Amino acid sequence: MKKYLFLLIGVIGVSVILSSCAINVFKALNTPTNTVALSQIAIDEANSGNFKEALSNSVQVLTTISTGTIPSTNVYNAVVTSDTSTSSRNTLASLTNFLNTTTSTSVALKNVSEAMLNSISGSMGLNALTLASSFISFYNQSQSVSVSSVSTPDYTLIFSAIKLLVSSSHNIQLMQLLEALSGTLNRIDPSNSNWLISEGMYSTLQIPIILFDSNGNGVLDPQDQIFNYLWNYQTNTFKSQLTPQEYNGIMYNVQLQTYENIQKSNQVISDLSTALSDFDAGLLDMIQSSSDPQTTQTLTTLRSYVDQLQMAMYVVNAQTISQIQYLGDIQNYINF
Repeated sequence: MKKYLFLLIGVIGVSVILSSCAINVFKALNTPTNTVALSQIAIDEANSGNFKEALSNSVQVLTTISTGTIPSTNVYNAVVTSDTSTSSRNTLASLTNFLNTTTSTSVALKNVSEAMLNSISGSMGLNALTLASSFISFYNQSQSVSVSSVSTPDYTLIFSAIKLLVSSSHNIQLMQLLEALSGTLNRIDPSNSNWLISEGMYSTLQIPIILFDSNGNGVLDPQDQIFNYLWNYQTNTFKSQLTPQEYNGIMYNVQLQTYENIQKSNQVISDLSTALSDFDAGLLDMIQSSSDPQTTQTLTTLRSYVDQLQMAMYVVNAQTISQIQYLGDIQNYINF
């Protein structure tokens, strides 16, 4: 009897093993043979605008590269709900942590980093180069804007710049992930100045969150104080124009979250230092490769301002930043 029992158990065991193998074989028929192939599919999906599928394929590659450290999760859902979901922000933070700690230079990592960067920026309207172009446009409109000025052209321009920064910043985890993706691409492919500009831009977009996140949840949303002046609560949209009174409210009624906070002041300095270093190197590359004299002149002038800010960083510390209570007080501490 025992002999037949053991035989039955053996047959069942072999059947299970064979069934499992068969399932895996059939799965493999629809699965790329390696992570490089899947990463290339992610690139193709991102380029075609299929951001959800690109992110799904990308995270599968990262799961393999990280040997399971990164779980295969719905990154697209985490991205689009990151402003309202703590668990989504935690998912993004885990991806950032891996990117900032891995030393891999594999083609697969480069491909998925580019696919993820393009997919996330495309889904959220956060293309770094487009944002950088917008700020260059502001510069071209007015080469010298005084932060204390309340004349119509000046405060309208500053309002537009602040609105662009605040509307683009979303939450810290999303900005940090985009910065990490750009940094990974720059580490693997340092010849491409676009990655430097991207890294600098996404580092810059963390600063408004630190400065204006009055409820301390790491997200810029209509519950934060600055939105009292930027947001139309009836239509749930940003205001298209600002009154002088609303401008003064932003300048002198919205207390900066770095005020008397050394930790947040240090965060601003760190992000600003990263941004300025990246912008300086990126602008230099763009200047050297530009064939248009007007573009070269604009980029050269911008780089000169970046260099001035870098020099100013030598005399600005967290203690200085923490003494600035309102945005309008900046000119009293830092001479731009």
